[in-house]
Amino acid sequence: MPLPTFLHRPFAVGLGLCIALGTGCSLASKQHLDPQGHGGFGGAHTSAAIHSDSVQATSLSPTASPLTLPFAPGDLAGAEEGPSQARTPRTAAPTAPMFDFPVVSNDQVKATIKYYQRHKSVAIAQGFARARRYIGMMRAIFRETGLPQELVNLAFVESDVNPRATSHANAAGIWQFMPSTARHYGMRTSSSLDERRDPEKSTRAAAGYLKYLYERFRSWPLALAAYNAGEATVQDAINRQRTRDFWRLRLPKETRRFVPAFMAMTLISRDPKRYGFSPPPEEPYDTERLHIAESTEIRLIAEAAGTSVRHLRELNPELMGSATPPDRPTYALRIPRRVQWISHKVRKGETLAIIAKRYQVSVQVLREMNGLPDPEALRPGGVILVPILASSPPA
Repeated sequence: MPLPTFLHRPFAVGLGLCIALGTGCSLASKQHLDPQGHGGFGGAHTSAAIHSDSVQATSLSPTASPLTLPFAPGDLAGAEEGPSQARTPRTAAPTAPMFDFPVVSNDQVKATIKYYQRHKSVAIAQGFARARRYIGMMRAIFRETGLPQELVNLAFVESDVNPRATSHANAAGIWQFMPSTARHYGMRTSSSLDERRDPEKSTRAAAGYLKYLYERFRSWPLALAAYNAGEATVQDAINRQRTRDFWRLRLPKETRRFVPAFMAMTLISRDPKRYGFSPPPEEPYDTERLHIAESTEIRLIAEAAGTSVRHLRELNPELMGSATPPDRPTYALRIPRRVQWISHKVRKGETLAIIAKRYQVSVQVLREMNGLPDPEALRPGGVILVPILASSPPA
């Protein structure tokens, strides 16, 4: 019988499914790239082979708007003008979160913390709830990139850690990338796919961009300001005002709020209970990658994986349409790690309906996954692939 077109051909030949790990920038409406650009970065059925690793995804829920202030902290009277008195990076024990960012705790940052406690407590609690699904993955990416792991707190300021967030300027995802910057960092955007909303891919892009900005400005406040306002805006301000002290620079009001907001969220995340928050324990989804070789409806994949369409979309927030992208030769989809794929040898007299009933899947799923235009076109001795839940194989 023909190979299942649903599966990537090398895996189908082996009668198995290889499930492999695949493991904003407020950027406002400005272009953030410099002119040269910059780089980042036997029997009736037998168990099919499965190779998998865990990946972390997020549980989505409605969220408030990103964390912002109604005032610019730089306008506060009596605010400290420089960071020299407050740079106090700390190193925790190996078993504790790493406090590795040189936080500034001046009057501007303290005022932001108070504002968050009084007016943004719900949004921050929602952000902590979403972050538990993949904050470990995000820290690992920053660590691998050689950056402070506490940069993950920028995700709270950018989007309340929401992959579905979209700004009025069309920045999208946890890290709020504009389309042009996303493309520069290898993320695709189309009517069926927006990889700015992929938690892992966008975090890798954010790490690459932040690393570039730090290497350019050699100052974290300036790098963070450039992440928000754009490199050109920050460099022009430095050239005109003849200072590299972020706390003295006259920058757009949003940017003057942005950097203290990150400092505030970093301090809150170090000691949430002190500020009235109780983040849930980290709980990444246990998922694996399903490699799909042609566009397939999400509802059919969800049925085969024994999950809901909503949950599948939570695991794959980058999918914008009702099916996997039609313009991709293969697509690696996250699914719950509960599915086995077995090869079933067709017996004389068996129909697709009989096989579907035996394994408790729909005829349509078997047709789609095995590329069978005619459900009656089964030949005795032929082999088809069948998805089953690992926890409840057929008798």
